[in-house]
Amino acid sequence: MKDKGIISLIGVSKLYGIGDVTIKALDGIDLTICAGEYVSIMGPSGSGKTTLLDVITTMMIPTSGKVLIDGIDTTRMSNSELASFRGKKIGFIFQTFNLLPKLNALENVMTPLWINGVPREEREPRAKALLKEVGLEDRMFNRPNQLSGGQKQRVAIARALAMDPEIIVADEPTGNLDSKSGALVMEVLSKLHKDEKRTILLVTHDEGIGKKAERRIFLKDGRIINHDEKHVCQLNGYGKSKPKKG
Repeated sequence: MKDKGIISLIGVSKLYGIGDVTIKALDGIDLTICAGEYVSIMGPSGSGKTTLLDVITTMMIPTSGKVLIDGIDTTRMSNSELASFRGKKIGFIFQTFNLLPKLNALENVMTPLWINGVPREEREPRAKALLKEVGLEDRMFNRPNQLSGGQKQRVAIARALAMDPEIIVADEPTGNLDSKSGALVMEVLSKLHKDEKRTILLVTHDEGIGKKAERRIFLKDGRIINHDEKHVCQLNGYGKSKPKKG
């Protein structure tokens, strides 16, 4: 049997109404992303990248079509169910880092663990291990204003990994970084994919960054204009879950 993929979009469209004008941000998207795959979504400004990302991550419900994550139709879930599902299934990395300024690096990484009810005695060891994994064991007690841009983004990556999600979504993760810091962040993402078999979804307008992924998907006017339509998960060695921690 062919693997249906960890992420499947079926006939997904998103319409926006502005006055008497209807804008089709997404137009009948069919897309499968395999478990353990590293995919970049690319396209010019206004192509629909952000809307597609919001739909895939369940931040936005499509006007029509289905969004399946691990076989679950997320378009049928309530807002509270979606929030809980997202928190455990998807780790987010943002261009602007989105760190809490009054908390140090360790506390920022512990935040999703606290929100999701992880026992106190487990939160700190897990957060420390993640900061060590991204090379910031010596910066655990620094607040964001004491960190460089690259260090902030690595804290954000550690935070994204806190709940051990299968899917990591990186939205322009190097957009606010210099080339050296950006290269370090991309190395961390590559390691997460190769060593831990995480599914990485990278959204970027930078062709050099997009090439780091195994597969590139190009959008224009809300449609996929170029990708490997014959991509089948099991035939390409995907479909296996990442190894569990501990």
